[in-house]
Amino acid sequence: MLKKFLMAGILTGALIFNAAPNNAEAYDHYVGYSEATGWECYVITETIERSNDTTYVTLKMIKPSGNESYLGYRFWYDSSRDVMRFSNDEGYSGIVNRYETPIEWEMLQVIRQF
Repeated sequence: MLKKFLMAGILTGALIFNAAPNNAEAYDHYVGYSEATGWECYVITETIERSNDTTYVTLKMIKPSGNESYLGYRFWYDSSRDVMRFSNDEGYSGIVNRYETPIEWEMLQVIRQF
């Protein structure tokens, strides 16, 4: 009798665990302070979208006044040069580099987690 009760409890627990929604929590992930603009920058994780070999994401920038601006980015792998490249809605583009493009570098680290 105890065995049946224990098995029923385990089965019920497994069903409840599997029935729980498996949603990744979306949030704004801090990626640094932009020396170029003077703004704090965050990746909006819920905007990360992959299409073929390209990843799209939105960067939220908070100005010292508290106002927010948003900038769309595109990241892709350039196999001819063995580098990751990016471009944004403002026309800025380049190679992702930890030292030369630190915000884009940090953005890529977040993207790789999702």
